[in-house]
Amino acid sequence: MANPFKYGTVVSGEDFADRETELQNLTSTLKETVRIFLIAPRRYGKTSLIKNVLMTLQRQKFLTAYVDLYWAASSSDLMELYTSSVVQGSKSIAKRAAHFVKEFLPRLRPSLSFDPAGNPEISVGVSMESRAEVAEEVFNLPEQIANSQGKRFVVVLDEFQEIMRIGGEDLERQLRAAIQHHTRVSYLFAGSKSHMLIDMVSEKTRPFYQMGTLMNLDKIPEDEFKEFVRSKFTKFGKEISPTATDRIFAESQNVPHYVQLLSFYLWDHYQDLPVIEEHHVAEAMSFILRSQEPAYLTIWESLTSHQKKTMKAAAALQGQSLTSKESVQRFSLESASNVSKSLSALCSKGILRKERDRYVFEDVLLGRWAEKV
Repeated sequence: MANPFKYGTVVSGEDFADRETELQNLTSTLKETVRIFLIAPRRYGKTSLIKNVLMTLQRQKFLTAYVDLYWAASSSDLMELYTSSVVQGSKSIAKRAAHFVKEFLPRLRPSLSFDPAGNPEISVGVSMESRAEVAEEVFNLPEQIANSQGKRFVVVLDEFQEIMRIGGEDLERQLRAAIQHHTRVSYLFAGSKSHMLIDMVSEKTRPFYQMGTLMNLDKIPEDEFKEFVRSKFTKFGKEISPTATDRIFAESQNVPHYVQLLSFYLWDHYQDLPVIEEHHVAEAMSFILRSQEPAYLTIWESLTSHQKKTMKAAAALQGQSLTSKESVQRFSLESASNVSKSLSALCSKGILRKERDRYVFEDVLLGRWAEKV
């Protein structure tokens, strides 16, 4: 029997876990001319939520495009990725992509090809001299298509904070200059680095200052998510005890990716058992940590001695009171200022992130592993 739990991939339908409120709110809001900045830590299910929103809007005859900036290494890459995604977002345009490119992108000299599914892939050569003009042309595409078809367009720019790596504030400014005049296009700027997105809309010197509204994607309410997990087990003929369910959520800290990962493993490795108990969850967690150890050792060995001690302290203290006198003494951390420096370094490396009054591990399992080192 197929495993009913999915992780590490975009999910929809019955596999999409209890984000009905966010799904409805985002879908209804994006029908208007809006700009939303969606902030969600990694592995919270942001991309699955976005893709489900876009599928809902497509069924309602909206044009949609999804652009993941993570895959763009340069401004030229972004122009190509953006153009292809927007063209694919309109089925009728996609069917006559060659004519469309000449009509709406006169400054570009693209080469057109098609992927195995028949979707157009457009390569554009962008010279340094023409980059600003090309950016204006490319970023105006959704509005032009929407006007030509008499429809509305919804464009998602995922991992939007990467625009700084790709082209800095010049690229930000070019995008802002184009989209501020659009009346038929809604934009969702999504990202996993909250401080970078917040800075974009809150700092007066930034191009996107007060350009849109902020939306935070929180964890799924635990009671609802527990019911989702229980129903998955029982629907496919297996019971799970309440204490086992509680242990799954304690170990995973209610982060969707890890809830699904642990549930997937339990289903896969205890298929012959009629009931999953708490000790099975503990066994599964130990096995998963052992399987991840080579990757975690690589991270561990890249740290300074003080960063290692700070990381262990963050794991043991659940990220709280790390600069207190008691914590500094208990973990031999030398001084509060040294702890602050190591915490900043661990955040820069993507190991920790600041969340209100404490530090949390970006990878929950890494935090669990650090407790045992």
